[in-house]
Amino acid sequence: MIPIYEPYLPEKSLKHAHEALGSTWISSQGKYVNQVQEKLQNTFGVKHAQLINNGTAATHLVAKALLRKHPNIKKLFVPNNVYVAAWNAFCYDNNIELVPIDADISTWNFDIEQLKNKIEENCAVLVVHNIGNIINVPRLKKELPASTIFVEDNCEGFMGTYEDKFSGTESLISSLSFFGNKTITCGEGGAILTNDTATYEYITKVKGQGQSDERYVHDVLGYNYRLTNIQAALLLGQLETLPEILVRKDEVFSLYRDAFAQLENVHVQEAPEGTNHSNWMMGIRIEGASCFAETSAFLKERGVDSRPMFYPMSAHKHLEHYANPKDEVVASQLSKECILLPSYPGLAKAQCMKVIESVQEFCVGDAPR
Repeated sequence: MIPIYEPYLPEKSLKHAHEALGSTWISSQGKYVNQVQEKLQNTFGVKHAQLINNGTAATHLVAKALLRKHPNIKKLFVPNNVYVAAWNAFCYDNNIELVPIDADISTWNFDIEQLKNKIEENCAVLVVHNIGNIINVPRLKKELPASTIFVEDNCEGFMGTYEDKFSGTESLISSLSFFGNKTITCGEGGAILTNDTATYEYITKVKGQGQSDERYVHDVLGYNYRLTNIQAALLLGQLETLPEILVRKDEVFSLYRDAFAQLENVHVQEAPEGTNHSNWMMGIRIEGASCFAETSAFLKERGVDSRPMFYPMSAHKHLEHYANPKDEVVASQLSKECILLPSYPGLAKAQCMKVIESVQEFCVGDAPR
């Protein structure tokens, strides 16, 4: 079975991890935590980066930072077909209304025109770069009211760009994920990026139990959202090998895109003008496919693992009060027709061709079923 994803762990990652173990600095203190934070700052060109224990916790801190900086904001406009953690992170404290926007059939991100029609003054927008397709935040800033505040869930957008800047760098604050299926990984892990120093200082405090300047005296409600030195060591090796990883992923995505362009009823995400896809996960929409279960079963029989596109908000019981299925027409269609394919850096050309041939086989004759 060709798996949907395998982590890429270069020798440098393993070397750093062994050194971290040998140093006995195995919790959240140690040189690798600081080195990775500095590396992220330099890579993304931001003032501040803070490592967090996972992407969901990082996005929760994005929510905390948004409402601390802008306590008057009561509504957050969100896409209606993303991974559930993006919504959950803003529900934990239950102090903001989520307003879902249906998807765009071409990009699979939220429909920009619908967002423009529904946006209100003094609201915020959660930008989620769905499956790695980047929303052009600098351009969107010019098109929405000046009072609009932007935050980004950049967990799937790592190393994507908008207007020649890295995604996640043009909002108040953004989150990253280093989960096992991400471009770089330490199993779990995440980070926040921001250019706002007050926000960075608040996040630094809150992620570490709300510790004040006096040890064991805590002056805000905090969390233990810290990343370990061992995990940071794994990340450092991958950041040092990042150009190689990105080249490998680009080769995989180029093979897929060239092949699927030849199939009339297969569509890949269209990158908005001024953006570059992060090449996180290859997703295709098989026009007319009846459901993910049938498509995935066909591929599984041929030794190819796959995943569904994220389901509309109303599919999740704890979120259904925010969503109206009548406003999820495109998201519902995408959840039936889209499928995510193996996309990891170590995927061999022969494996890519097997995936491509399996999709081609599904799409001929009477298929899609």
